[in-house]
Amino acid sequence: MKKTKSPLLLMFFAVLFFFACSGEKMPPPPLTYTGNNPKVQVPLSPEDSQKHIQLPDGFTAELFAAEPNIINPIAFTWDERGRLWVIQSKDYPHELANDVGGDRITICEDTNSDGKADKFTDFATEQSLSTGIVLVKGGAIVAQAPDMVFLEDTNGDDKMDKRTVLFNGFGTYDTHAGPSSLRYGIDNAIWGAVGYSGFENKFKEKSVKFTRGVYRFGKDGSFLEPIGQFDNNTWGMGYNENFEIFGSTANNNHACYVGIPLKYYEYLDKLPSWAINADFIQGHYEINPVDTIPLQQVDVRGGFTAASGANFYTARNYPEKYQNQMYVAEPTGHLVHTANIVKDGAGYKEVDGGHIFASTDAWTAPVFAETGPDGNLWVADWYNPVIQHNPDKRGMDNQIWNADKGEGNAHINQLRDYGHGRIYIIKYHDIESSEITELDATDDNALLNALQSDNLFWRTTSQRLIIEGNKTGLIPDLIALAKDESNTDKNGLNAPALHALWTLNGLGAINTNNPDADMAVVNALTSRSYAVKRAAMTLLPETAEGAELLANSGILTDADTQLRLAAILRAGELPESASLYTEMEKVSKDADNSSDKWLNAAIKVYFRELDHEEVAVTSVEMLEGLGKEKNTWNYTEKEPEINWMAVDFKDSTWKKGQGMFGGNDEERIKTKWTTKEIWLRKEITIDHEIDEPVIKIANDDDYELYVNGELLMAETGSNASYRYLKVDKDKSGFFKKGKNIIAVHCKNTGGNQHIDVEIGKIGKAKVDVTFDLKTVSQEMAFDKTELKAVAGQTVEIKLENVDQMPHNLVVITAGSLDVFGPTVDKFVTTPNAEKMGYVPNSRYVLGATKMLNPNESGSVIFTLPNTPGTYPFVCTFPGHWRFMKGVIIVTAPKSE
Repeated sequence: MKKTKSPLLLMFFAVLFFFACSGEKMPPPPLTYTGNNPKVQVPLSPEDSQKHIQLPDGFTAELFAAEPNIINPIAFTWDERGRLWVIQSKDYPHELANDVGGDRITICEDTNSDGKADKFTDFATEQSLSTGIVLVKGGAIVAQAPDMVFLEDTNGDDKMDKRTVLFNGFGTYDTHAGPSSLRYGIDNAIWGAVGYSGFENKFKEKSVKFTRGVYRFGKDGSFLEPIGQFDNNTWGMGYNENFEIFGSTANNNHACYVGIPLKYYEYLDKLPSWAINADFIQGHYEINPVDTIPLQQVDVRGGFTAASGANFYTARNYPEKYQNQMYVAEPTGHLVHTANIVKDGAGYKEVDGGHIFASTDAWTAPVFAETGPDGNLWVADWYNPVIQHNPDKRGMDNQIWNADKGEGNAHINQLRDYGHGRIYIIKYHDIESSEITELDATDDNALLNALQSDNLFWRTTSQRLIIEGNKTGLIPDLIALAKDESNTDKNGLNAPALHALWTLNGLGAINTNNPDADMAVVNALTSRSYAVKRAAMTLLPETAEGAELLANSGILTDADTQLRLAAILRAGELPESASLYTEMEKVSKDADNSSDKWLNAAIKVYFRELDHEEVAVTSVEMLEGLGKEKNTWNYTEKEPEINWMAVDFKDSTWKKGQGMFGGNDEERIKTKWTTKEIWLRKEITIDHEIDEPVIKIANDDDYELYVNGELLMAETGSNASYRYLKVDKDKSGFFKKGKNIIAVHCKNTGGNQHIDVEIGKIGKAKVDVTFDLKTVSQEMAFDKTELKAVAGQTVEIKLENVDQMPHNLVVITAGSLDVFGPTVDKFVTTPNAEKMGYVPNSRYVLGATKMLNPNESGSVIFTLPNTPGTYPFVCTFPGHWRFMKGVIIVTAPKSE
């Protein structure tokens, strides 16, 4: 009997025929669901999920690998043979301390050139939680908190057979806040990121403590240098073709730029208000997902709350507008975002570039994107219905919630998937892949050719292989390449010369005993390439000759502000020759420099400006009389013994004089000082503890100020007028209740001279009631949610942030929360919100603390209205106000 086709099948063929004839794209396969509360989408096959991916015109997403061969891909890289190395992390997020782990590193190969992996070799199995990978000679350096390890293949069989801990110190408190984003730097160091789990260890007896930001370390594990300090959890570090450092944080700062590395501020105890290390340059709030799928986000709703990766597209397969731009994965939005990076003064800013990859499949979860050896972006799709580390019943629809957290501080959720994972390649039209498909470390000509590739991957791989092979025979060729200006492209990048310089440095040819290599650096100071000039300045010898070369290069006054910034920073590392000092004097007097936040900070660093916070005289309560007999000192103009500042030093033979001391005939000069130097001592009695001491000082010139034998502050230069300097919190304890010895040494370096010092404190504001609050770690809450006060009272609320996220406390008028909250939601999406501490200029605001970083404290003082009522207080960090709140119950004053 002949079978007839079903109406459904006929309809399917009709739809196929329609779209084939019309040229329109077939709709993606339908999504199906299972369960109810939670209602969860059924996972799609790799082929069906691929059809849900949306890309810009001309782009396609090709599937390279998927389950069962690849599951939970968290990071990847490639070797010199072009093979993909993938970390598969079944341990994330719970299994951390296990000796035999569930993570593995798999080498994926396409042996028949059909664009799909068909050979899978497990390089390492049974690994503890692994979150970052970079390849070096003999194996892979892998982040396995608390360790950074070298997994070595000693016999060349593609199997790890030796594990060496390079160093440890990464925190293991939270698995989504550990080390990540490892990559080989153009400077031949290894670079990476770390979240709030942080890092702490010693290298050569030097303590290194660091959290939330990016860092670099030696391939041999001999050092780790913090580079950029960010403000919340960090899982992204990258650099562009000029070797400028960028990153991303998970929450609302998906684009960060590191303009002045932390090492330049090492002479300070803490970063002062004028300092800038990393700038949060995001140009927009919204992630703009491609569909109406409910986003599973706790905070920063509709924005970046799980941003990961900050890698640049550094090849030439794609159109120019995509080149040298940053790509940030957002798994909760099911997309890879294009962050266009554009110049902004001496720094950069981000402009929304849309998405290069976005899906309507709720399981699709990109966590990593990087430029591969074929010149295309590759994407790791975690493919999982649960992305947020800690889903929350207050902020996420359709999710299982409970208060239980497993190992790694992650919410326990049976919906977490451990059976899927995909790797995609984003291709543009039919552009040919890179001419280079693999490199032979013994083929010198191939290595030199790869150093000139238009793909950063091959340039850095060649650079690494030349250095690891100690190929000193290539030094003449590298010098020639460094001098060759013909390779400069239309964007001013001379990539071959840049990499040649750093390869020469890696071979030990620069600033050793090779005049030709040193001359290549000198010549590079006049290169037409911005990146080459930056590298040349970095590679100058730290000698008087190096200082003269920089001073005479003209770069300190170059029209390019980014180049000028690099030059000023480098000047601060070189000996201060006469020529360099003269040039820096010009730089410091240029109004264009002082008006740029980056250049202004760099200049202050050069002159070693200190971190003293100047406060208004109106806020200071002096502990001594102004110009009265109390301001009497013992002094000497003859150099005393070395312990002259000690508490038990005997100064009875010194003269007595009243401040101010000076050489001019001015009314304010009470005691003549006629020699080049003067030493002062006096004893003062303080009858109470001082929380916030203030130093009133006028100096000409350099001085050192000691309290009870401890150096409190020291400055160079002169200040004719009095300044009121708030003492750093870490040093306020130098002052004791009872007797205190104050000692001052001042030195005239030319011209007039004077010195006067008095002690004060920040005046205590008169408040009627004070409340001490803390944030609750991992709870998005205040530890107190109901306070009681009386109408008209002046209230102080002190807040200590013990959470791992930034928080503030904003007090608003009674009954305004329903209006103020939505106002905050809209305000936080504006460009200036972050700079305003996420507090809108609203008439409802009675007072607000500043936005407090983790482990920071602050306070707000305000006067309550005379009207009784319930006055809310909230945190206005994006997405927090709905959950993180409390009230002040304000009652009427009692009748007399």
